[in-house]
Amino acid sequence: MSSDKDTLTPATVDHPPLDSTPGHTSRDEPYNPYPPIKLIIVGAGIGGIAASILISRKVPNLSYALYDRNHTVYERVVDEYGVKEHLRLRHEVQRAEWSDELSQWQVRIQNLDTGEIFTETAYFFVSAAGRLNVPKMPDIPGLRGFQGHLCHTAAWDNDFDYREKKLAIIGNGASGQQVLSNTVAGAAHIDHYIRSKQWITPKFADGFVGATSDSPGGRSFTEAEKDTFENDPRAYLEFRQNLEKNLRGGLRFYITGSKESDAVRAKRLETILNRVGGDKEFRQKIIPNYPPGCKRITPSPGYLEALISPKVTYIDTPITRITATGIVTADNIHRPVDAIIAATGFQNGFLPLFPTIGKNGTDLSRKWALEGPIGFPETYFGVMAPDMPNWFVVLQAQSYSAGGTSQGYTSLYPSHEATADFNEIASHFFDDKVHGESCNSWMKLGPGRSRNLVWWPGTAHRRMGISQDPRWEDFVFERAKGTRENRFAYFGNGWTEREREGGVASITNYLKEVGKVDLAVLHEAWNE
Repeated sequence: MSSDKDTLTPATVDHPPLDSTPGHTSRDEPYNPYPPIKLIIVGAGIGGIAASILISRKVPNLSYALYDRNHTVYERVVDEYGVKEHLRLRHEVQRAEWSDELSQWQVRIQNLDTGEIFTETAYFFVSAAGRLNVPKMPDIPGLRGFQGHLCHTAAWDNDFDYREKKLAIIGNGASGQQVLSNTVAGAAHIDHYIRSKQWITPKFADGFVGATSDSPGGRSFTEAEKDTFENDPRAYLEFRQNLEKNLRGGLRFYITGSKESDAVRAKRLETILNRVGGDKEFRQKIIPNYPPGCKRITPSPGYLEALISPKVTYIDTPITRITATGIVTADNIHRPVDAIIAATGFQNGFLPLFPTIGKNGTDLSRKWALEGPIGFPETYFGVMAPDMPNWFVVLQAQSYSAGGTSQGYTSLYPSHEATADFNEIASHFFDDKVHGESCNSWMKLGPGRSRNLVWWPGTAHRRMGISQDPRWEDFVFERAKGTRENRFAYFGNGWTEREREGGVASITNYLKEVGKVDLAVLHEAWNE
């Protein structure tokens, strides 16, 4: 520990530390294949709640606590699946540090309502804090001096009445598109500031019903269809399978220069032209110079129609400064506005939000920072990291999972060697894919042709198949105390035979009838 003020002092909390060591049974007791295990999960969003539900059903004799700094969650789900009793809202984790002496994580937590700071220990730690967590305001001179209404889309002020006001919307990602589409009718005028252009699509994949400004939710179901789905689980399953198959087209649409990728681009161009009233000059002004798929797909009903509204000014000239009353661009034009709405995304969500310190003082919040010794989230399968014993992450680079343990050991973590090999495969996999093309995206390490931080190197079926059969030789197991072939070459080309053969039942085998889902084997049964 770096200083006295960083010392973690245990305190009496709801879940006191357990006496047994994971994987061991006291000599005074009968053999127990499932000794008590304690887990701390940070983040009660979708990922953290899902992890709580699934892990508690997969790991016998588990006690856990789920911490979140917010004051509320999805109430029906936490009630239905027994998460509520483990939920600790208005609690913020300040620091997590692995203790070799205890073979446990020591986690410093503050109760935001009382101000109390305490330390809780656990053998396992799951980080589910999420990537889109801390809003990022644009770094523009004069922004804080603006005297009108100023807000970020992630912290929308419901008391703000935008009607009949002149608005400036900075940013055209998913949030900027939604705000523009939903405010254009009531606002007096909107200046829409664009830094990088976006491919707009009416739907996520072929076979889906396209959403429009008149029907933003896409297809409307009849009462008869709703009754069928409610009373006929098989019919509902078949409907879901036919939807899901459209998302399992493999990788061919994302190979740069492929006929499939070119066809996607042509279809997008046609869609954009139709939705901007056939104005080819304006279409040319708004289309990106990178292929579709480099950034996240953004179906946005009503957005393109809003762009050509006489109430909207599309501005791709860079902003130089903000005054008390408006925005100045590089061409020295000053545009007065009543409100500035920042749709400018979030701070780097791939870094831990608090010091996360493993063996040998390794702090991921520093090691993975752009200026750090690694400079990107160097994970093993997007789930674990070297020198971080019994530490798992949900929604990190390259994957979306959490895991378990092996009997007879106090901790395990992936080796540096295995992690480096995986990251080499993950990096080069995208050399010929549209994900690696030059575009600015929060899903990448930086602007231009930079490292992909989100996608797994292959299809979802390939990832689940690999994750079901752990390569235990890739791990360092701890008890109480030259040129080589890449170990992940067996990934192949990223496909599975299941996808190559096709068939609705085969590629949507993980979908079950409502009421027949076994959460204990939800992921394990993926390839059955």
